[in-house]
Amino acid sequence: MRSKVEEYVQVDDIFDTAFLSTIIFRGLEPSKLTIAETAQAYLKTLGNQKVTSLSAQELLPGPYIIVKETLRDVWKVVDDAYGTCITTLRPQPGSRPFEPFNLRSADSQFPSFALPSRVKAKAASSSKLSGLRILVKDNIDLEGVKTSNGNRAFYDTYPPREQSAPCVQRLIMQGADVLGKTKMSPFANWEEPIEHIDYQAPWNTRADGHQSPGGSSSGSAMAIASYDWLDVAIGTDTWASVTRPALWAGCFGLRPSMDAVASEGIEPFSPPFDTAGILAASLQTCRDVASEWLTHEALVQRPQPISSIIWPTDYWDNISVKQAQLARKLVESMKASLNVDCEDISFAEAWSKSPPADAHGLSLAEYINDAPPTQCYDAYHATQDFRDKYQELFDRQPYVSPATQSMWEYAKTVTREERNRGFEKMATYAKWLSSHVLTGTHSNTLVILPIEDMKPRYRDQQPDFRRPPQDGISYLGLAPVLKAPLLTVPIDEISYESTITGKTERLPFAVAVMGTPGTDLSLMDNILKVLEHAGISATVKTGKSIYHS
Repeated sequence: MRSKVEEYVQVDDIFDTAFLSTIIFRGLEPSKLTIAETAQAYLKTLGNQKVTSLSAQELLPGPYIIVKETLRDVWKVVDDAYGTCITTLRPQPGSRPFEPFNLRSADSQFPSFALPSRVKAKAASSSKLSGLRILVKDNIDLEGVKTSNGNRAFYDTYPPREQSAPCVQRLIMQGADVLGKTKMSPFANWEEPIEHIDYQAPWNTRADGHQSPGGSSSGSAMAIASYDWLDVAIGTDTWASVTRPALWAGCFGLRPSMDAVASEGIEPFSPPFDTAGILAASLQTCRDVASEWLTHEALVQRPQPISSIIWPTDYWDNISVKQAQLARKLVESMKASLNVDCEDISFAEAWSKSPPADAHGLSLAEYINDAPPTQCYDAYHATQDFRDKYQELFDRQPYVSPATQSMWEYAKTVTREERNRGFEKMATYAKWLSSHVLTGTHSNTLVILPIEDMKPRYRDQQPDFRRPPQDGISYLGLAPVLKAPLLTVPIDEISYESTITGKTERLPFAVAVMGTPGTDLSLMDNILKVLEHAGISATVKTGKSIYHS
């Protein structure tokens, strides 16, 4: 009894010794009544009173409440204080249709979450994922719930989905609890908070509390940064939509190898690059989920040891010296812990020395710069059914935000032939990289990539940068083009003087580490080893700072 109580207190934030006012023994035989008597004696030491027996064998262990002589499940209600979700859900064991959890506190502008007991979930399944609490981005289908895709008109156009996306169903069947659908940039197009029209952008709890949440998996990332009770959030990534929010949230983010996650039931942006990804405060949790979630056929079963590290100079030249030095420090730990060398390589210079025949003498920039924007063709045409259905229902075209409208207007100018040629160029670039750079001593390399030159970007700040799809294969697009896994790794914090608080605040700083296709699990194993060697925590905290309470 004492051991069980200690276990419950350790694993379950819902359990409290107040639940021991009554102990029920499931299917207790008369010959075992001495157990009940012993339990009674133990309960008296806690000031509690009652022990009883119950014949219902299906009852799971854990906390309950008695309502009119009936045992009912117990949920812990907490607010979505940072506005991360478009809707929260009633806990649903198994695969039954989901239902919204329509409750909020009197002083909250946001909905509340209902947290189920981890004790019951772990008792119901031996899966590594049992009892994990998960949030899902709102461009991924859940049975019985409407999908907004970050746009109010889209939400109004379609009924609740008839089935959950296979990638989510895979988590549910292994005992994970899906508790809400997270906010996102409309149609997964990168937008900053001031550009969000239909739904308020989630709040970033880091630093001064008024920083950008990144895009487009912003709600998923900000929930990880905000809530201790949350284990994992699922986002989607076409061109860094997991990677950038993970940076701003100061958490771990995995963009898996292409085809390692089923794409059905996910609203498309550009299918050749679209994938679902994982965000988590703990790298070990991220690894545990990936090991059960990713399609094993897409993974290398016996990956070779890391052969080298590549520092791509073309990308790091655009990052401040101080931030590059922080990344270099991590590289030194990687070299020591993995027993490999690091080589600085300019992809542009390597191209100029040995370009593919298809380049016809063009420099890398001249050849590739116009290719990535052709993704917009896919994004626009993927939403044609939405525009048609909305027109039919409401006799007008749907309203979309200015940023999305601008992207669509550009997409209308791209022909199918231009789109195909752009994708052919990106495939040629990937093939060239694999045969001329990622070969020999670099055949099983780790590529260290910047994500952004980290500096304050406030919620009310108009963006003064060009968002993806940008010219060329930027550091945001290298992994998608190579179909490789990309892991966001928070390693430090950047100090700045906040115009909000008037104080020195700290922004999270992270790098992205790219492995070779199919090495997702070994990539995380290697980074766990590196972080331990470097003395960097593999678990970040929630709140203002990733390291300090």
